[in-house]
Amino acid sequence: MTSAPLPLPKADFEVETLTLVVLYQGPRASDYTGSELERLLQEHLAFTVGLVRKGRLLSAGGVVDPDTKWRVTGIGFSTKPPDEVLELVRQDPSIKAGLESVKAATYTFPKGVLAFPRAVRD
Repeated sequence: MTSAPLPLPKADFEVETLTLVVLYQGPRASDYTGSELERLLQEHLAFTVGLVRKGRLLSAGGVVDPDTKWRVTGIGFSTKPPDEVLELVRQDPSIKAGLESVKAATYTFPKGVLAFPRAVRD
């Protein structure tokens, strides 16, 4: 049964929205070890740094998550809409290989509380 997302409460302050990108352990993560795993991780890092340098992501980084059911491996933020960000991020070699999977959501927060001073803006 699929349910609609919960609505956001009405805030008495200004809000901003960003796309939150969440990477998590993919369906083939256990297939990779040794040099093959290292190669995919390095390709993933280069790809992600490239998205940040090009301004497609404001910031991105790794996550160490002890949850073994739905292990988060990284997060990122973007000003682009979720569908556009997913199209870009799904080109990541680690996602194509099944090492990681990705989802995106809209993150709403009080205006001015988050800053990405090193980010390349549109």
